[in-house]
Amino acid sequence: MNIILTGFMGTGKTAAGKRLAKRLGWTFVDVDRLIEASAKMPIARIFTERGERVFRRLEQRQLGRVVRGQRQVIATGGGAVMDPKNRLRLRSSGPIVCLEARPKVILERIGRRLQARPLLAGAADPLTRIKQLLAQRAAAYAQADLTVDTSDLPVDALVEQLMQKLGPCLCRGWQFVSRHAAELAQRYGGRYIVVAGERIVGCGATQLEAYHNAAQRLPVTKETGIYYIPLPEESLTAL
Repeated sequence: MNIILTGFMGTGKTAAGKRLAKRLGWTFVDVDRLIEASAKMPIARIFTERGERVFRRLEQRQLGRVVRGQRQVIATGGGAVMDPKNRLRLRSSGPIVCLEARPKVILERIGRRLQARPLLAGAADPLTRIKQLLAQRAAAYAQADLTVDTSDLPVDALVEQLMQKLGPCLCRGWQFVSRHAAELAQRYGGRYIVVAGERIVGCGATQLEAYHNAAQRLPVTKETGIYYIPLPEESLTAL
């Protein structure tokens, strides 16, 4: 299973995606970065030199590859879910979470990077353009399995909310971690733990170390998860 984060630019997909993946012990995948790597140029140049149609083909190709993996938090570009084929592929891979924010908040967040955003660069009134794009994408975004407004949420609070709401989609090990979050933070904060069912079978500073420490005690019949446990004093960082 994967978890897919979609939504408009500036809603926190990358920041939250990285933290969420770390908490789960999963891999974070940024589809836009994969597209840039395959094209050997920034997305802004792809739009300028090759056009949006070529970009969307590259996007579709990368999504087709990414969804074959497992245990990934996948951040998509804001327009990816406009394509019904993309939505179908993503949904077959795991729950789709749409992050949203108020237009003014989005504009404040992207601020200096405005010219690097192909669909906003050169707009006489960026705020109006953001509102127009949001309206065009509203129907596609509404088909997400879960929607979270990030306008007033620091990134850590957003991740906590995602962990709680996605809990039923995750394995039994995560249910254990969720119920005992406070005690685990005191004992294992800043480290990874390996949970098999309702039992901690290993821990370590990295996922690999935790797995190696648990290897001799991993049960064959129970679903196992590797989770990052935040430090109790970790502050809430703004998006």
